[in-house]
Parts: sequence; structure tokens; C-alpha cells
Amino acid sequence: MANDAHISGSGTLTSGEYNQIHISGSSRWNGPIHCKEFHVSGACSGSGVLTVTEDMHCSGSLKSDSSLDCGMIRISGSARIEGNVTGHKETHISGSLKCKSLYGGSISISGGLDAQGDVEADSFSFSGVGEIYGLLNAEEVDITVNGVPRVIKIGQIGGSRITIKTEGTAGFLRKLISGRSASAGEAVVGTIEGDDIDLTSTSADVVRGTNITLRSGCRIKRVEYTGNLTIEGDAQVEEQVRV
Repeated sequence: MANDAHISGSGTLTSGEYNQIHISGSSRWNGPIHCKEFHVSGACSGSGVLTVTEDMHCSGSLKSDSSLDCGMIRISGSARIEGNVTGHKETHISGSLKCKSLYGGSISISGGLDAQGDVEADSFSFSGVGEIYGLLNAEEVDITVNGVPRVIKIGQIGGSRITIKTEGTAGFLRKLISGRSASAGEAVVGTIEGDDIDLTSTSADVVRGTNITLRSGCRIKRVEYTGNLTIEGDAQVEEQVRV
């Protein structure tokens, strides 16, 4: 039967299987580590894959030179993971996350995101600033760009329902800025493809879908649609094609 591990202050976890791990203070693991629960309050860094079958909760700072594979992930603070991050059920990040690729059932992030690869989930909710270098793919995509200057850059977005919006104050603040650039707060995306697409303050090369709504602050080079296309406010479209 796997043992529990409790560290208060500073300490090091050796590679192995554990039941529950509770860390308060500063610690390090020399992995791989496999456990049922992993709770950290403070700063924790590690070498080797960290596998948590149920709940992984970190309040503070988390760093790893490998991958993180968990049932549920809750991080309040900052996480820097050199490998992939997987939260099979849910992933909640309040603060910042940097990783290779991010996978999960339901992903919710408030703050900063830097994903060097892809992001794949059933649902993806994001509020803040950051960059996804590859493909963001989820059935439900809900992105809020907030603050000035704020920008999120994404290589590609694919999904069923895709919404990109700004906070209520962003529209007002944009009017106070002479001209319009990424510094006003926007999403910059290569290609967006989905069924129902609703965009505000978004710059994209191609938007392709069934029903598309483009609101104020959008600058789209090419739109391809099969259902309805709605263009509101100062949204700009260089080319629109019904296919």
C-alpha cells in the first residue's frame, strides 16, 4: 500500500508511488512521482513526470522539467512546465501557466497562458493575455481579452462554438486611443474555423464557418461562410465569400 508524504518547511521527495502528498513551504521532487493527491502551498520544483490520478492543487509556484498528468488540476499562482500538461477532467489556472502543450476535459484559465504547442479540450475558457503557438481545438471556445494593453496570439482555432470578446471597459478605452493596434487589446489569430463564430476585437487571416458574427474592432482578411454573416460596428472584412 502506498504511503502518504508530508513535508513542512523544506524537503525532497524521492521517486516512487504515494497515496497523498502534502507540502507546505519549499520542496523538490526527483521523479517520476505517481500519487493519488498532490497538494502544495509555497514553492515546488521537480525533475521527472508527475502523475496524479485525482486532485493536484498548487498554491504558489510550480516548476517542472517534465510533464504533468492529472485527473484534476488547480493552480493558484504560477506554473512553468517544460513538458505537456494534461488535466483529464478539469484544469483551473488562476495566475499564469507556461507549458509545451495543454490537454484536458474542461480548461479554465484566468491570467496568463504561454503554450508552445497545441491546446485541446472539450471546453476552453480563457481570460487574460498570452500565446498559443499551435492549434486551439475545443467544442466550446470562450476567450476574453481584458485590459489595455492586452493581446492574445493564437496560431489556429477550431471548434463548434467560438466566442472572442473583450471586457465591458475595453470597448470604452479603445475609443480613447488614437488609431487602433494590438495595444488596444485584441486577439490575433491565423485561422478560425467553426460552426457558430462570434468575434469582437479580433484580427485574423481567415475566418471560416457556418454562422459568423463580426463585431467592433475586428479586422479579417477573408471570411468564408455557408449560413449567415453579420458585420457590425467598425468591423472590417477585406474579402467575403459564401460557399
